[in-house]
Amino acid sequence: MTTETMNIHKALAELKSLDKRIPNLIRECDYCVTNKVTNEKINGYTIDEVRDLIKSDYQKIIDLMKRRDAIKRAVVASNAETEVTIAGVKYTVAVAIEMKNHGMDYKKLLLQCMTSDHVDCSKSLAANNGERLEKAADDYVANFYGSKEKAAKTEEAMAMREQYIRQRKYELIDPLNVITKIAELSDEIEKFMSEVDGALSTSNANTTIEITY
Repeated sequence: MTTETMNIHKALAELKSLDKRIPNLIRECDYCVTNKVTNEKINGYTIDEVRDLIKSDYQKIIDLMKRRDAIKRAVVASNAETEVTIAGVKYTVAVAIEMKNHGMDYKKLLLQCMTSDHVDCSKSLAANNGERLEKAADDYVANFYGSKEKAAKTEEAMAMREQYIRQRKYELIDPLNVITKIAELSDEIEKFMSEVDGALSTSNANTTIEITY
């Protein structure tokens, strides 16, 4: 039984190394071999040496897998309990990592779609209201009265013009106050992403785990 302590930073570095090393060893090792019964050696090794090498390589893989699993379990357990503060909000390390790797993607998508909708709506309002609508109203009244000069001199013409604009004007349906939502969400994402790596790095350097295998 082996027991030792290390900080999370070292544990993560070793996990990364083991996750490359173990598969390579598994693929490279021989677990059984064939040999002509009259051959006393295989690739320069005696039969007994070959048996010992197979056993030794196999045990090395098993030991590395046990060490890797012990480190991983300790890191996962620590991440579930250790807290970090990011942009004034407390998270467990596990939740902060999930937010960084996945959760923030949904917030970013929401921000992107809200911003896109607002831009499209702003363009639609600009295209259908303002000078374009004013000119269309003037032309409508002028055609009805025969000239702009006549149309401009009557209250009836002005009322007709106002009614034309009122019936054709576009409005923004905005129950969320989307500009405010965009600003709040953008600020939340920016603050979280700017602080999360530093918070996790500091926590990993200061948090110690014990592994046993």
